[in-house]
Amino acid sequence: MRIGIIGLGSMGQMLVKSLCKSGVIQPEHITVFNRTREKAENLQASHGILITESAQEVCDQAKLVFLCTKPLDILPILRELSIPENVHIVSVAAGVSIDDLETFHAGAVSKVIPTVTSQELHGVSLFTCNSRTSTEDRNELLTLLSSISQSQEVSEVEIETATILTSSAPGLIAGILDSFAQAAVRKTPELDLDTARSMLVETMLGTALLLKNEQLSFDQLIERVATKGGITEEGLRVLDKTLPSGFDELFAMTESKHAALKILVQQQSTVYKGLHRVTV
Repeated sequence: MRIGIIGLGSMGQMLVKSLCKSGVIQPEHITVFNRTREKAENLQASHGILITESAQEVCDQAKLVFLCTKPLDILPILRELSIPENVHIVSVAAGVSIDDLETFHAGAVSKVIPTVTSQELHGVSLFTCNSRTSTEDRNELLTLLSSISQSQEVSEVEIETATILTSSAPGLIAGILDSFAQAAVRKTPELDLDTARSMLVETMLGTALLLKNEQLSFDQLIERVATKGGITEEGLRVLDKTLPSGFDELFAMTESKHAALKILVQQQSTVYKGLHRVTV
């Protein structure tokens, strides 16, 4: 199978690197297009992928095409393409719905929310497929995603909240850990900040492996660490006063941001639907 990738921002580049690293597909079976050719040439030099001169060439050559551009660029790009009906179109853009994508393609359409951690072949890739996606198309997508991450099928209703837990989480966790390290240094200035950060990274890695390898729940791990009346138990009480409301505010903010983005995409879609509605 030949796959195509249109757009080589952080997610497009991550997909190239992780798919090549996993070995699920040979580099010569990956065709890419990017408006800035230099990015494509750098990936070709390091990974041996193929470069096309246009997004249309990607659609003509590939059976599965990942659209990895910014959300507000997705529909304008699709509007200019003539997509063979047997091509599976996969968007990685937030705010662009299945219905928006179906405006331009009568075949299989899916949404995928990848994560940067897939470059290390870990993390969770979210996906949802439209009703026109055949079992074969779905399984091909699932094979690709499962080679670079855990794959989790979700509904469009769930995908925005789940995105915070998967795609956004690496950045959020890094921010939380950095605040943790800086608080430690404020408490004990003799402790080097880089050392504190390194301690937390290694601790986070060990914690994740312990949870996964021993199949522990969060509560079970807490029980192992938090002795009755001990420092960890008291620390958890402190966090319980502030963290829940902070995370509630986080999800409220992201809902607002998603809503604003969807309005902009829907405005595009409303215009385009009157001009270019595919028939099934």
